[in-house]
Amino acid sequence: PQLSERGELAALERLVQRSPALLEERDEGGAGLLHHAAGGGHVSLIQFITSLLPPRLNGRDGQGGTPLHWAVERDQAASCRALMDLRAEPNILNNALMSPLHLAISHTHTPLVEVRRRAMVHIHLIVRSHIPPSTLPPPGLGGLQSGGRLCSQNKLGHFAIHAAAFAGATRSMEVILTTGEKLGHPLETHINYLDKSKSSPLHLAVRGGSMEAIRLCLHTGARVDQQQLDLSSPLHLASTQGAIEAVKMMLSSYCDVENIINLTDGACQTPLHRASIFDHAELVDYLISMGGDVERMDCNGNSPLLLATSCGSWRTVALLLAKGANMAVRDRSGCNFLHLAILQRKGLKNLSEDVLQSKGVKALLSSEDHDGCTPLHYACRLGVHDAVKNMLGLSGELCLALKSKDKKSALHFAAQYGRINTCHRLLETITDSRLVNEGDEAGLTPLHLASKEGHTKVVELLLRKGALFHSDYRGWTCVHHAASEGYTQTLRILLSASTKLLDKTDEDGNTALHIGAREGHVSAVLLLLSRGAEIVLSRNQTSFLHEALLNCRQDVVNAVIDSDRYQPPAPRVPPNQPRWERSSPVRSARYGDTPNMVKYNRIELLSHPVCQKYLEMKWVAYGSLAHVLNMVLYLMGQLPLTYLTLALRPSVNTTLPGQLDVEMVPTIKICQPCFIVFHSFQINCCFFPTCKRWNYFKDSSNNIDWLVAFFSLAFVIPLALNAEGSLHWQAGAMAVFHSWVCFLLYLQRFDRFGIYVVMFGEIMRTLVRIVMLFLFLMVAFGLGFHALMLNQKEFATVPLSVIQIFVMMIGELNYETNFLKPNLDNKLPFTFLTYVLFIEFALLMPILLVNLLIGLAVGDIAEVQKNASLKRMAMQIELHTVLEDKLPYWFMKRVDKPFILNYPNRKCSKVVHHCCTGPLDCTGAEPTSLGQATSVMKEMSCLLEKQHGLLKLVLQKMEITSEADEYDGPEHFRGRGGPRMTPGPRPQGGSKWIPLMKALDRKSLGK
Repeated sequence: PQLSERGELAALERLVQRSPALLEERDEGGAGLLHHAAGGGHVSLIQFITSLLPPRLNGRDGQGGTPLHWAVERDQAASCRALMDLRAEPNILNNALMSPLHLAISHTHTPLVEVRRRAMVHIHLIVRSHIPPSTLPPPGLGGLQSGGRLCSQNKLGHFAIHAAAFAGATRSMEVILTTGEKLGHPLETHINYLDKSKSSPLHLAVRGGSMEAIRLCLHTGARVDQQQLDLSSPLHLASTQGAIEAVKMMLSSYCDVENIINLTDGACQTPLHRASIFDHAELVDYLISMGGDVERMDCNGNSPLLLATSCGSWRTVALLLAKGANMAVRDRSGCNFLHLAILQRKGLKNLSEDVLQSKGVKALLSSEDHDGCTPLHYACRLGVHDAVKNMLGLSGELCLALKSKDKKSALHFAAQYGRINTCHRLLETITDSRLVNEGDEAGLTPLHLASKEGHTKVVELLLRKGALFHSDYRGWTCVHHAASEGYTQTLRILLSASTKLLDKTDEDGNTALHIGAREGHVSAVLLLLSRGAEIVLSRNQTSFLHEALLNCRQDVVNAVIDSDRYQPPAPRVPPNQPRWERSSPVRSARYGDTPNMVKYNRIELLSHPVCQKYLEMKWVAYGSLAHVLNMVLYLMGQLPLTYLTLALRPSVNTTLPGQLDVEMVPTIKICQPCFIVFHSFQINCCFFPTCKRWNYFKDSSNNIDWLVAFFSLAFVIPLALNAEGSLHWQAGAMAVFHSWVCFLLYLQRFDRFGIYVVMFGEIMRTLVRIVMLFLFLMVAFGLGFHALMLNQKEFATVPLSVIQIFVMMIGELNYETNFLKPNLDNKLPFTFLTYVLFIEFALLMPILLVNLLIGLAVGDIAEVQKNASLKRMAMQIELHTVLEDKLPYWFMKRVDKPFILNYPNRKCSKVVHHCCTGPLDCTGAEPTSLGQATSVMKEMSCLLEKQHGLLKLVLQKMEITSEADEYDGPEHFRGRGGPRMTPGPRPQGGSKWIPLMKALDRKSLGK
């Protein structure tokens, strides 16, 4: 690229002969060799490159520019001529949608336009761009001579005359208008062409600020009353800019000034409104002198005076008042000029003393808006204490008695928003003490409002001035309101003034402790408890702890449990309980909470880690030993029974066809094991009824124990007596089967796999209920196949048919043996009906049954697991309760523990820690704790506050007013802002120390 830019053709030819790929190289901006050659004006180099690479004639760089763009931008006429001769495309647009002709005109390269004209370029294609060439400054006038169209519009709908007017190009405007007149466009019509926003060239000339363009438009016949889509005329735009010369020029060119001076836009604003908003006082004076209506209202009910006041245009306000503007006019919210003045910075200081002393201003002091608020209410709400001082000096105590629609006085607003200086000023003026303790429509006094918002200084001031501890219409005192928001400093001040407020209840019987716990303010609850608040029940029979639990205030509950007021409830011992049982803490296990959790199905409480640890302690201490001992006792009967069934297995002899003879083994040598089996089962069956009493018979799982005992006795006794027959052997088979099933149930009390045993039982119950449902279908299909399949042995009788249906229901259909082969051998009567019944069976029984069981197993598994967990823990609790009643006291006292220490964050060994986390950098210093930093900041804050008070007294003595005195806002150390003030801007609340505290916290975390 450097060689092509310098035009070194010979060197470039040598390099291309060595490596032809050099012609494809591009620089960082994506420009090729042809771009640099065109930009340098090297015609021979352009011809050389295009001869080797003709497709590169219209190649683009990174900005979308072609070599022709480069030649035009650098004013290389020779390069342009050469590229045009080589048939370069002149209508290509770059990324900025600029063609080479656009660049030539914008860079005032007029000779290049002549080159284009001679090359017979299709100029009308240029309108694809957003800026027609004919709309550019004077050097582009050659485009008109070359055939540029005046009717071309850009994306905004601007014609060439619009662009020229906005740019202030008067020469271009004259040429365009003259050429248009020659083409049949009259001057008056051409100068009033509109774009998409219905803006005329006069609108754009006013926006551009060119007085010459405005004068030309007016001289040519531009309409001054032409309105845009928002109904703004050129006079509105000029008034907004404060262009007084333009306004004078337009009004002097208009015949009927009275009709245009008060022309309104889409917001019903006149040019006087626009000039008043931006404080163009000279223009306002001129418009009024020309007939501007001072009392005209816009769509929001604002007159020019109200708009000027709300926008802080104080020169205009003074001028309008001098011109006789009506002060009493109001906007749609009912605010007059004085309301809006107070909302501005510095308030009434912006008005002169003559205005404040006028009768109109004094009459406005008692004027109310739609909410019933006077200007004094506004000043008290915003804390403009200088305005309060001025208004109190003008009206005296008259304004203090005025109230808003919600019955709030000015003192209510000042106390609610924490305006301490304003409260001082009001209380110095008040002579009627009833105003201090007067309530609003909800019965809230200024003390209630200050306590609710946590303004401690205002609370102290009101208490010193004689505020009483009244209750509102709900029965809430100021302590209730402070507790509802969690302001502890306010609570300390109020309780120090009156301790009777601590336990005072509202109409629902709630104390301040109830309210604080309900709202979840931990510090307020702990403060009230430390002050000795009485724990009482409300009318809903709920204590403050109930309120915290019902509203899910976990922090409050934990703080109460850890507080000094919390004591574990003493166990209530019945009067008839023996003395030895009273002295034992473990004897009261049945009165514990865990049986009640089981009784009321509180699976969440039973699953709590504390309950789990409690049950685990009892299981490890004595539950597991007792249960294992019971299992060993059961095995003493089960293992001999199993041995008998294995050792005495009889043999079968076939004497006659169809007749079986069972030969029993003699039992003389095993009489002693038989008696062992008998006595073991007797002891096992009699032990639990004596321990559990009637509760033993309530458990359905104990029926299996009785079946095992019954079948065992029916097996052992005839076996010991060498009885004939095989009936007792069948009883032995049932006994050994049920004994092992019963042994499985003994495992359900273990933690690891006990829950699965219980779940197995729950699913078995579901399966039994489903099988009972399908029993009728089995009978129906069994009778149907028994009636249709006459030659089949499997369906010869009804019982065999039902059994075969049961086997087929599991999935063993035997289609080939039972249906297909008899059908092919013509041995299947009622073929069609048999197949119809078989299809119905296949759809209903195997498919429907399997899908139903899978759906129940998948959909019910969570509920089954939950119930199984509850049942398993219930069995453990029942076992522990029974054992604690039966085991001796000395044993329980030794194994039971009053508490368990758990160390979840126990330090692991260095080897394990190094393997898991890697080496640690322990060179950093220990970070400062946030608590220490907070205490230091509080001390500094107190010191600064004292120094601020002293400096303030010095300034008052020296009669010096500082800007800091203008702010009368509350100081929220907790960082909580006051309530939102609707009409005016919200002052910046929050403590100034909060950003510093956050920075220290981040720094400590970073270390």
